[in-house]
Amino acid sequence: MLKRSAVIQKLSVAFFAAVLILTLAAAAQTNNVSPPLRARQLNGMKVEDSDGHKAGTVRNLVLNLNTGNLRYVVIGSGGYLGVRATSKLAPVEVMSAATAKSETLAINATTPQWRQAPAFKYSNLAAMANRERASEIARYFQISKTNNTGKETAVSLSKTGRDPAPEPRLEFASDVIGMRVVNQKREKMGEVVDLLVSFGEPRPAFVIISSGRLFHHDHQYAVPLNTLTLSDNKLLWNVDAAALPNAPEYDLGAWNSRGENSSHPVYRYSTPAD
Repeated sequence: MLKRSAVIQKLSVAFFAAVLILTLAAAAQTNNVSPPLRARQLNGMKVEDSDGHKAGTVRNLVLNLNTGNLRYVVIGSGGYLGVRATSKLAPVEVMSAATAKSETLAINATTPQWRQAPAFKYSNLAAMANRERASEIARYFQISKTNNTGKETAVSLSKTGRDPAPEPRLEFASDVIGMRVVNQKREKMGEVVDLLVSFGEPRPAFVIISSGRLFHHDHQYAVPLNTLTLSDNKLLWNVDAAALPNAPEYDLGAWNSRGENSSHPVYRYSTPAD
């Protein structure tokens, strides 16, 4: 009888231990999801290399409008008020916001490696769409493309269906912010006031659209960038305006969906307190 009781007790302990392990594993998986970063807040942030030395400051972001992904961070150093400063591109895979220092980002590159990284000119942005050039940068920073989760999804803003992997269409975040957003009738729906992005694995960014008092109130909405179409320097937003007031609230679950939740492609957005 005592032996049977001991066995039952051991089985109970093992059961509760298994439950605890599964609970902790689920919590760890949830905590590994980094919240989105606002592009406007990133601008001007200090960047340190893996040796703890200052690499520069964030001057801009580069987006691939065909996928909606953030691709590069433009890091500038030297010069005075931006004059004669040196700019370099850091792939999103080598950037991190998980640092112990406030208002400081990290780049996974040593001081010598970052110093020898190729310079970048703003006028050469179009050339960065060349796949060979992109591969050169990936090789320089030793970015492995063997992991499928690290690849961009071939989702085009202009879905023609002819080319499954269209050439990247790169734009600076500073040019996307402020773009007018219109509907299919070319009626103004608002404008882009910010972007939500993340570092590490490339993933679709969200644009924050201010409705511009469309309903007598200035509401903001979070929309996956890859659901919009760029045309004549405007973003086409195929949305039913009457459904906007009933859009769900934007939260971490919406961010985790990567914009793939077709039932809720639009979210009401409230700017968090800084």
